[in-house]
Amino acid sequence: MRVLSVIDIVFYRALLAKIFCTAGVEYDFVTPEEADPSYWLSGAVPDAVLIQDSYMSLTSGMLAARIREVGASLGRTIPILCLLPYDADTSLTPPMGIPDGSDLYPVNRQNLADVLRSLRESQAAAQPAATMRKILFVDAGKTLIHVIRAALDPARFAVIPAHNADEALAMCQEHDFELVLTSVQLPGRSGLELCRRLKEENTGRYLPVIILSSSNDPLDVETAFNCGADDYLVKSFTPGMLADKMSQHLDVAERKRHNKILVVDDNKLIREMLRHSFIKSGLQVLTAANGREALDIAGAHRPDVVVTDIEMPVLDGYGLCEGLREHPDLRHILVVAMSGRNRQSDLKRCERLGVSRFFRKPFDVEKMQLVVEQLLNESYRHLKNEHEHLLASMSALITALEARDGYTKGHTARVSRMAMSLGRFMGLDDQTLRDLDIAAKLHDIGKIGVRDAVLLKPGKLTAEEYAKIQEHAVIGAEILRPLTSLASVIPLILLHHERWDGRGYPTAIMGEEIPLGARIIAIADAFDAMTSNRPYRRGMDAGTALRIIGEEAGCQFCPQCARAFLQMMEADSAETSHAGETGTRA
Repeated sequence: MRVLSVIDIVFYRALLAKIFCTAGVEYDFVTPEEADPSYWLSGAVPDAVLIQDSYMSLTSGMLAARIREVGASLGRTIPILCLLPYDADTSLTPPMGIPDGSDLYPVNRQNLADVLRSLRESQAAAQPAATMRKILFVDAGKTLIHVIRAALDPARFAVIPAHNADEALAMCQEHDFELVLTSVQLPGRSGLELCRRLKEENTGRYLPVIILSSSNDPLDVETAFNCGADDYLVKSFTPGMLADKMSQHLDVAERKRHNKILVVDDNKLIREMLRHSFIKSGLQVLTAANGREALDIAGAHRPDVVVTDIEMPVLDGYGLCEGLREHPDLRHILVVAMSGRNRQSDLKRCERLGVSRFFRKPFDVEKMQLVVEQLLNESYRHLKNEHEHLLASMSALITALEARDGYTKGHTARVSRMAMSLGRFMGLDDQTLRDLDIAAKLHDIGKIGVRDAVLLKPGKLTAEEYAKIQEHAVIGAEILRPLTSLASVIPLILLHHERWDGRGYPTAIMGEEIPLGARIIAIADAFDAMTSNRPYRRGMDAGTALRIIGEEAGCQFCPQCARAFLQMMEADSAETSHAGETGTRA
């Protein structure tokens, strides 16, 4: 939640900053003279605007009216918090000179925190319909939904209940759900019938359905999968078990939205039959009538799998495979071949060309669909294993680099832990956290390219030596640039020494131009550097380092990240202190 405060009394700023920080609220201050509301509301519209009950240069009523006017032009209501003196009665509305309205909240230093909390809760309650990922839960009872909600992050998922199959089917027409959880026993149609209908009616997109049942009978499990269920859970599950299952299926759904299949056959009937089958599974499908057309499409769209006939005009399936293998960007595409001929030579030739599977016509379309999905899953697991092995190797290099200097040993691990803690505290999504984790672990990999005489120098660096140290951000980005799987991570490594005020390196960008992950790593990196011993100085205590980070918020560090970091550290300190007191009493 972000509050914009229009203040012309300096004393109020310190008072409000303390309340905002304690409440975990982002905030900015402007004076009435600095800008018209139409200007400072035209960018990132705040969640609320705090005004004084009176000003020297304008009337509060005119300011409130202008805020309402701008909010109406943006199609939203902006809450107006009117700050009253300490001893003023906030129950008397409206404050003198300000037109009353449902958007007006009289506040003073005693009730401001409570009003902010109430506004944040009401805005969060209104958020799911527009921005959260929606999960449909179908069950006749009212107890299990609490377990379901406990398993999910309330900031990211909205669990929407339905009490029977017909209600659930109607809701699926109105909402775009990410996943469906349904009990077997429902009033009227069963959960299995609901699952069957959902699979039949949601062709063209993958909608995972997980069956919840009290039975662990193998026959009941098999029946559920025959009805199209994607998974089956006995109702003795824990929230953790459910969260893991849902995470797996949501990852699959995300991958399917990006997977592309190219179907190549000169027979239009076969092309359309396979296209319909793959679309029904939620995959993107491209089609071509011959190998030459397929090569052009593959070059433009980079499919994950090519399903091709062997006998075709213009360019046959063999020529298509050879063309794919000769192209540096297409040589790793998986190929499934099909032919109406029954010749051993076709199998051997396909094997030499790296064809993954071979089907003889006529073939079972559902079996073809299953084989393609298996290939996609195997490819994903293979890439994931390679990715993890690569990261492990790079982490080992960084560990070896740090081992040369006892003063920096463990720096990367500490920065990584702190950055991830801050990312979670700020509520980042899973993909952003994964990128942040990788970037934090590799943020200093570029120091491999800096000479030991400079990197390990115990005394003060010369200007030239300091310039060499600064090159490590660019060197790190260059080392990782060939790895396409790390494309979203590279900017975080390249820019983690940029400053909010634009006086950082290597590009001197400023403010929100700096990726959020790089801003987070910058704080974690600086805090660990300040609190660690170096050959030329002793590390400072954590309190001093936190004070510096607070002072540098808006200069060196992103103010949002700095506030969150200070709040996180304060909360950790309070928790540690409480645990110590409990242990002493015990």
